[in-house]
Amino acid sequence: MKRKTVSIIKACCFTEKAKDLLEKLRSSLPEIIWLPLESKEELNQWTKDAFEKSVPLLFISAAGIAARTISPFVKDKISDSPVLVMEEEGKFIIPILSGHLGNANQIARMISKTTGAQAVITTATDVNEKFSIDNFAKANGFRIVNRHGIKKVSAKILNGEKINVYIDEEIAVKDSNIPKEIVLVKEITLSDVAITTEEIPEIHIEKTLNLVEKKYCLGMGCKKGKSFEELKIFAEETLKEKLNCQLKDDIYSLSSIDLKEMEIGLAELSHYLHVPFETYSSEELQSAEGNFSESDFVKETTGVSNVCERAAVLSAGKNYRLLIKKTTGRGITLSVAEKIPEIKTWKIEGTK
Repeated sequence: MKRKTVSIIKACCFTEKAKDLLEKLRSSLPEIIWLPLESKEELNQWTKDAFEKSVPLLFISAAGIAARTISPFVKDKISDSPVLVMEEEGKFIIPILSGHLGNANQIARMISKTTGAQAVITTATDVNEKFSIDNFAKANGFRIVNRHGIKKVSAKILNGEKINVYIDEEIAVKDSNIPKEIVLVKEITLSDVAITTEEIPEIHIEKTLNLVEKKYCLGMGCKKGKSFEELKIFAEETLKEKLNCQLKDDIYSLSSIDLKEMEIGLAELSHYLHVPFETYSSEELQSAEGNFSESDFVKETTGVSNVCERAAVLSAGKNYRLLIKKTTGRGITLSVAEKIPEIKTWKIEGTK
């Protein structure tokens, strides 16, 4: 299985030296879909499009150019695009926006490991090697209900205080290595953070940061070249009709066959949803256990008789429930599996 939290990077540069550096990046990281700013494209519209889909932006330029370009589009830390700056010598890579929830810090570390550029991380919890609640939410696929609570929780941790965390009984804790900054409590009223399967009552919201489990694993297949808009609309309509749920609130992962790992529309959709894009080989898909829809045409084309159902259940893991069987329309197939609620990891890159 290939689990990618970074599928696309839109990049722009304004000098020949910067263009040469971009080509080196593309050669070093071929698993990334690189979308450079074309000469015919207008910079502001190009940037606006990235922010509408939460796609990462890399400016190989002065930081001031990046700051001025993105300023009209910066709105919300939960949905803003991750933005990074790299000077044209390639010595430094600096995340300047959406370091945690958008994975800008992770992208910087990835580029650093590949190219030798120094990643300049400025996020306080990373610098002090402290537990980061928004990174934790991202890693475990939890939706942040009240983002204003992040600042309060992070401040306590940075001040050397412990935070009280309540976890619903339905949520399995797979990782027992609980960070030293955390004390588990059994009452929501005592908690700084409540990790739940449903949103907590509004009376607790001012005091408690609420992380809610995203439980639906979305498996998709499509004809080559399907756009982000086509995929998004089809998924929204299907989920609303069959599960009465919101696409952006409830999806834990997006998955498909590895033949689609460079499909731009699917990769853009994963960034829009802030979820990993998981792809599986035909052999991995064939190994999935369950009663699936079968198609001779799909098997002849991909090597496996069903993509979307099998991808959804592999992503969901053991004890899944297949809630939406293969649904087809407009050259797109879609399936949804529900996973068991769980905390997979407390350990986040950049902490001790």
